[in-house]
Amino acid sequence: MVAQTLIALVLAGRAALPGNLDFLVEASGRADPAERASAARYESATREVTNWRLEAMDALGPKPVVALAALLNAGRPVVTRCVRLNNYWCIKSARWNGELATDGEGHVGFASADHGAEAAATLLRRYYLDFKRKSALDIVRRWAPAECGIATSLGGAAVLAVKGIGGTLRARYLASKRKGGSVRYTATAGPGGKPGRVSMVLPVRTPQYRVPDIMAGGGERKKPEPAVRPSKPSPVAIAMARKPQPAPKATASAAPKPVPQPQAATACAPDEQRIRNYAARMVEGLGIGPTDDLRLFEADGTPLPNLTHIMLAMSGFELGMLKADHDLVERGIQRAAMKSGGASRAELFRERASATR
Repeated sequence: MVAQTLIALVLAGRAALPGNLDFLVEASGRADPAERASAARYESATREVTNWRLEAMDALGPKPVVALAALLNAGRPVVTRCVRLNNYWCIKSARWNGELATDGEGHVGFASADHGAEAAATLLRRYYLDFKRKSALDIVRRWAPAECGIATSLGGAAVLAVKGIGGTLRARYLASKRKGGSVRYTATAGPGGKPGRVSMVLPVRTPQYRVPDIMAGGGERKKPEPAVRPSKPSPVAIAMARKPQPAPKATASAAPKPVPQPQAATACAPDEQRIRNYAARMVEGLGIGPTDDLRLFEADGTPLPNLTHIMLAMSGFELGMLKADHDLVERGIQRAAMKSGGASRAELFRERASATR
């Protein structure tokens, strides 16, 4: 219904709107989501999936903002790169179902928003059950890890790869594109040792020092000055020195103020705060803390109602002004449950989700 209304509005005033609006005309002939997904393709020049506008209008909210953003081809901060990829959780490539291609940073372009929601539910299940990341903080630290910088003695900052250049996500992505698929370490091993695991890049130049042309001390030595013999003190000075001096009056002195200790600068402070804000958004409204168990899945992999809340909160944090629709999230969870445990788990989740509404 929304698509037909928008088509009528566009046809009435198409000349007043910028950009190519043919996607709305095509929507009337491709109302089936499966048909839209099969016809989708990734445009490397614009780094977007061709059907992202239709998918966004069906699967994102708030609806008025999404509709205007799609019509006007809006950019940041309303429409982020993950919206244009049908990837509302900004997931990286891992041969997901519906994966079309990846952008320069490894983010997946999905054929539809349903494929993106299914991948997000599958990845959260893997984090919770396989990696034993039960709390919001534990999940976010792996989902959106910090990129640390450290201070150096030469001034400025250096980029620190905590797991080594060979262990970073960027290196693994580049290695997958390289012939042979191997990652080379930057630090070589000594006799009987292992390759280095920490690499540092210094973005500053080392200071340059001038070297003197003449060696210090190579010239003529200066003659020493003649020693001066001390004169004898006068009798008056001797008498004054022997006279007892009055004791100084005691005065109340203020207690010395404690010297403030300099605060140590934390290199990852901005990223750490971002991670904590992310985790706080996830648990908001659940009555638990960022370090508590989220209760996303049963031990056998059956999804619990909290999973819907967590996925909605995560998409809102990733996309900013937009957020995934409730129905999209539940469809994605059911699709993931069907593939991991059959129809019984999907039906059980559907019953629990209906009971909590």
